[in-house]
Amino acid sequence: MPTDVAAFTKQLREDGVEGARQEAEKIISEAKRRAQQIIDEATSAAKELKHDAQEEITRKLQRSEAEMKLAARDLILIVKKKIEAVATGLLLEKVSTSLEAEEVIKMSIAEIIKQQKPGLAWELKTGKALAKSVVEDLFKKAGARVKLAEGLGKAGFELRQADSAEVIEVTDESVVAAFGRLLSPELCKVLDALLETKK
Repeated sequence: MPTDVAAFTKQLREDGVEGARQEAEKIISEAKRRAQQIIDEATSAAKELKHDAQEEITRKLQRSEAEMKLAARDLILIVKKKIEAVATGLLLEKVSTSLEAEEVIKMSIAEIIKQQKPGLAWELKTGKALAKSVVEDLFKKAGARVKLAEGLGKAGFELRQADSAEVIEVTDESVVAAFGRLLSPELCKVLDALLETKK
């Protein structure tokens, strides 16, 4: 009987140790599985965060580039406008001086009325007093009649057919505006070419 008890105890001990070992292996296996699951989830979350961060960085870079391009475009437009304003100011000064010269006004009037049909009646406003006899002589040579009106208030003159609403304006402002329309596209080309060489 003692043999049986010893064997029984030994058997119980072996069964208990084996059961504990098996249970321990299950716990370790589950812990390893869970640890791997946590590592996989963390790795996946890190990859997703990295991807999201890269996308956000790319979006911010693209937005910054777009904003910088708009700012550069606006700055270039401001520079173009300022250069046009300077050019217009210089041109206005030169044109005003030229249109104050009596000889320039007489030549301009003569050229205009020469291009028109003879026999028309005109009304003339000038910014500078011209001798009535000189003006009448200009129109007489072209086979036209003229009526002098009150002063124009700016350099140059306005010429209007008596029976028409059409006005031929040769003033500092109208000449500069006409040159400005011609100058602006050319100025833009020059500035664009300068900007291209700087890239």
